[in-house]
Amino acid sequence: MYWIKKLLRLAATTILLLVILWISFKGALWLVSAEQLEERSEEETRSVVHWLPNDKYIAFNFSSSRTRSVRLLSNAIFEGQQAFDEPVNYAIEYQLLDTQGTLLDKHTYHHASKLVLAAQEQQVKQIIEDRKALSVASGQSFYIDVSRYPTASQIKLKLIPEEDTLRGVVVRLHAQTPTDTDDSQQIWLKLPLDWRERMLNYHTLGGNALTAWELTNAVRYDWQKLAPQGIPNIDFVSDILYETLPYNVITYDFSAQQWDLDSFYSAPNLTATFRVKSTEPLHFSANVPLSTLRLTWHDLNQQHAPSELQAVSLGDNLYKIEQVRPGLLTVQSSLPALTQWFQLDQPIAALHSYYYVLTTDTPAMYTVAGGSDVVLDLRDLDTEDSHALVTLYDAQNQAFARHKINLESRISQFDRLITPETLRQTVNESEKYYLRLPQSATKLSISSQSSIAVKLQSRRRDFHYQNVVCEQLCDNPLTDFVEIGAWFAQKATNEFIFTELQQILKVRLFEAPPLPVIKETDYASESLFEQHPISNTALVYSPANYFEPLSEPTPVHFRQIDNIHSINPTEHSTLKPPSVIALMQDLPQYIEFNAANNVIDDKIIASAKMADTLFINQGNNRHFIKTRLYKVSRGDVLSMNYRDKHKPLSIVIKPFVYPAAKSEQIPLIINTHLTGQYQAGITNEYTVAAKRYALMPSQNPAFMLHPQSTDIVSYPSITIKIGTDMQTLEKFAISAEDDMWISILEEHSAQPLTPLWWQNENT
Repeated sequence: MYWIKKLLRLAATTILLLVILWISFKGALWLVSAEQLEERSEEETRSVVHWLPNDKYIAFNFSSSRTRSVRLLSNAIFEGQQAFDEPVNYAIEYQLLDTQGTLLDKHTYHHASKLVLAAQEQQVKQIIEDRKALSVASGQSFYIDVSRYPTASQIKLKLIPEEDTLRGVVVRLHAQTPTDTDDSQQIWLKLPLDWRERMLNYHTLGGNALTAWELTNAVRYDWQKLAPQGIPNIDFVSDILYETLPYNVITYDFSAQQWDLDSFYSAPNLTATFRVKSTEPLHFSANVPLSTLRLTWHDLNQQHAPSELQAVSLGDNLYKIEQVRPGLLTVQSSLPALTQWFQLDQPIAALHSYYYVLTTDTPAMYTVAGGSDVVLDLRDLDTEDSHALVTLYDAQNQAFARHKINLESRISQFDRLITPETLRQTVNESEKYYLRLPQSATKLSISSQSSIAVKLQSRRRDFHYQNVVCEQLCDNPLTDFVEIGAWFAQKATNEFIFTELQQILKVRLFEAPPLPVIKETDYASESLFEQHPISNTALVYSPANYFEPLSEPTPVHFRQIDNIHSINPTEHSTLKPPSVIALMQDLPQYIEFNAANNVIDDKIIASAKMADTLFINQGNNRHFIKTRLYKVSRGDVLSMNYRDKHKPLSIVIKPFVYPAAKSEQIPLIINTHLTGQYQAGITNEYTVAAKRYALMPSQNPAFMLHPQSTDIVSYPSITIKIGTDMQTLEKFAISAEDDMWISILEEHSAQPLTPLWWQNENT
């Protein structure tokens, strides 16, 4: 009997082991045979998700007293492989209820979800079901602020499928609850390293620039996962979502109509613009007939009038523009239109910027450096004029200065905001105000009693502004010269709050074409004989703007003529006797004589007949100006004292390099610096003190009037604007990293009272 019992026990144990081994083998075989989309990694996590039914609601309970908001993460599931760039639409309907089952709120969120491409996105998301891997789309999310409903304790969800390609949608819900301690550092350090890394990746804050404020907000609340109510596999169905970190959650709240974010939107009240920097043909697509579009080219130098461009159809709503010059293009349409532009097979992208939306409860707070300068970019979001209050704080967090800014409500014809549904809407024009901060400033706040969008940029006062300048628009062709903008965007210390409350405005920025404004100012040339006595005259091509009215030219204005026989000495007899400039290849390469002189040397006449180029200061269309150039040697600093002089509106530098053989396609590096006293408080203009330019050779003709050689390279002129923020100008300094010849003009509000004899070489 004993041995029988022992044999039975051994048989039972053997059978149990065999069953366990069989189950383990089948489970391993099931996992191995699953169709994996990508190889697994050590960073893989498994999350319990719940399938959303479309015929009933699935309910989740949460604490009404401790929950501040509810976060819903959803992923679309596909049966098979889908096109990666084609979004699939679905919607989630939610209901908020209290403990009595009373409906408090109801809303439907629409999403556009794309399939995750693991090889490019560095993430794997899949669900394995019945030994088959289901493709998982990128994560979508939305937040529900339940603090507005103190009695809310339950949320119900239901799927509204909008396309047949969906296998279904899975969700995860988390409730945001406050932590039990205020010591953010203690909470942060107690978290496991992988949890810290995951939190940083999830919040997209980054581990290398986490401020104390961001750290506090990252740990002051905890996200408690919610479980569905009811019986598993009856009231709800669970599954396992496999994913590899880091991952990004893309938040959308799309309506049924979605607009391509890469397209330019235009309408009767909104014009889109973009810069063209090469002469290559333009290609574009449009969702409206070509006849409803108006494409106009604008010369940013304003030497040529705007011209309308003609496009040819390539079929399938594709078009091409052959003849294009560097400049600004405007896209206008009589119907709402979306156009997408390409040049050299590269898409032309629109500029955009982000603004914080101020309300009475959410001012924008910034940490600033004393002695730096800031620009406040403000947009009034109300239909009526508003105002903003700028407050400065010292190291003890005490307010010591306040500035009030009044804003005007003017709808922009170019800029537009992009809604979460990807729609474009009008927005008020940007108003920029500048503030030079005192040394004691450590913090800055911007508040308003109205709805205002704000963006703050800052700079060090003596920081260089570095730019490449071409005669026409161009991309930076220099590898060793990096362009440096004047201003750099600054993040608010309480950005987390604006992100959490969804008070961040995305605005697309478009450049307005230059207006044909006729200046009432006048330009006067500066005499530099005392500082730089080496000088010479040159003939420079300098046409007027296309919209400027014709004015009586002076004797220093010349036009090009074909031959000496076209000279009419009696024309414009009120002027002084006409002067002729002849340029030749043989020595002397330059001669000048009085065309009205009855006794002209035969040798001069013979030389003029053999001249390659002739100019005369007579007649119309006299676009060449005879001017005096002063030599500035390499490394020398040309300083101009303005302490006892009237401050000009701007200083214009026209640089040249002579002889030309030394500088073909070589940039000319110029440094400029202004010294003066600046106005305290808010100003609407800002003067950059230090600038550094890399000037590329210009195609505009210029000739040095020298018998030995007339070859000279012209460079684009640069204008140093002196704003109203500069109370007194003390000194202007300029230097170059190569020998150059320059002419300096000052812009004044009135003409000079005394004649400038060095401008007219005939006196």
